[in-house]
Amino acid sequence: MPIAGIKICGAKCRTKEGAPCEQPGMKNGRCRMHGGVFFRRETHGRTTLRAIKERKEQRKLLREMKAVNEKIENSKSS
Repeated sequence: MPIAGIKICGAKCRTKEGAPCEQPGMKNGRCRMHGGVFFRRETHGRTTLRAIKERKEQRKLLREMKAVNEKIENSKSS
């Protein structure tokens, strides 16, 4: 029985023939089992926009360095 004034989760349950979940919802509207925590956890930094941009620039520099190295090697052999 839901508490008066509290939004219920409403996610489809597997155990009750697809009936809606009746657990109290959090800020995101889902319960702890269907929506996880409602706050954003800290990330390790590998997928931040800054890290992605830095890796992209590093790959570009590496390609340029390899091209210069090939030109040097070709000029030595000729």
